Amino acid sequence: MGEIRMLKTIKIMLGLLCLLSGCAAKTTISDSLESLPVGFYEGAGFLVDHDRRLVLINTGQGWLGQIGVQSPLQRLEEEDGKLRFTYENEVFTLTIEPGKESYQGSLDHGGQTSSVALVWSEPEANDLLNFSLNASTQERMELLIKYQKYAPDGKVPAYQFDLGKDPQASAWLDQHQLDEVLSGKTDVELMKAGLSWVCGEYDHSSYSQYRGDDSLDSVGVYADTGKGLNCNNLSVLLSGILRSYGVKAVPVWCLSASQWDQECHVVVQAYSEQLDQWIFLDPTYNLMLMDEQGNYIGVEVLRSALIEGRPLTANPEANYNGEAFVLDDYRDYMTKNTFRFKRPAVCGREISDFVYLIPVNTQFSTSSLLSTDWDAFWATPEKDA
Repeated sequence: MGEIRMLKTIKIMLGLLCLLSGCAAKTTISDSLESLPVGFYEGAGFLVDHDRRLVLINTGQGWLGQIGVQSPLQRLEEEDGKLRFTYENEVFTLTIEPGKESYQGSLDHGGQTSSVALVWSEPEANDLLNFSLNASTQERMELLIKYQKYAPDGKVPAYQFDLGKDPQASAWLDQHQLDEVLSGKTDVELMKAGLSWVCGEYDHSSYSQYRGDDSLDSVGVYADTGKGLNCNNLSVLLSGILRSYGVKAVPVWCLSASQWDQECHVVVQAYSEQLDQWIFLDPTYNLMLMDEQGNYIGVEVLRSALIEGRPLTANPEANYNGEAFVLDDYRDYMTKNTFRFKRPAVCGREISDFVYLIPVNTQFSTSSLLSTDWDAFWATPEKDA
């Protein structure tokens, strides 16, 4: 049992550390590697000086790997039927062959050859979802189609919105003269104006170093340094601004099927009392989406539109940091990032009480609430009296 627990721990740490350090690389499988079953290949510590365990993963779309739980492979690629990688600036080449009780690896390094036994472990269902990290757009679409089942579970808490200017945020809002930008508008006009203002003032940067809280003024003060905001920061900022002017708005995290995938996308879901519906806003791209009839859609409609191949239209102002917006590329990107979702229930000065929406028969490791209740997760808030 101890070995099983150790292997599961290595699987989890492998996924997290490999992705956080950017070591994952998609590989093209040759005939010699294609015959190997999908799963985990766990080896003994073959580096004598380090005594670190080698774990490889055949995902079916490529190979991932790790030496120990603290030292990710810097590069892993297939070459002439062998796995080639660089570890601590040294090149290794590994050949894998079936053995009697395990798979046998022949490791070449600096003219030296050594052997390592690799014990294969069959992946569980959730492991296969994690393996989709390297999947193609078509394979990700197949996952969306396969996992469309949800079920009511009574777990999703009701929204708690705190609307109006927060005393601590008022100074930042006034400094930027947002009353002039946002006052006297219908809620849809206000959403458009807020989206346009945020995207006009602040560029997106995937490498934002902001590590503060989720209050709009804290994010805004950092934004004013000109260092750029990631999609999370931009969505927290926009949703906070909209709530300050009476719109029930919430950031929504759009996640892939692979929990090893550290690159999600965050957008804003804003409720229109005027239309009695959610409206999707993406401040990374100054983007709103419309259906075939020209009606604005919410995040909840995007997943089904992608699955069914329904046409979508972007607002003409959509752009990325002033560069052209390409809707087809965005559809591909969101095909990856509409498998799971996360949102807060409490939306005031800060946001809290997060809940994840996951399809039936899937898992997700988190301390936050998990739900399979599609209708409750996307339910519109109560209209103001």
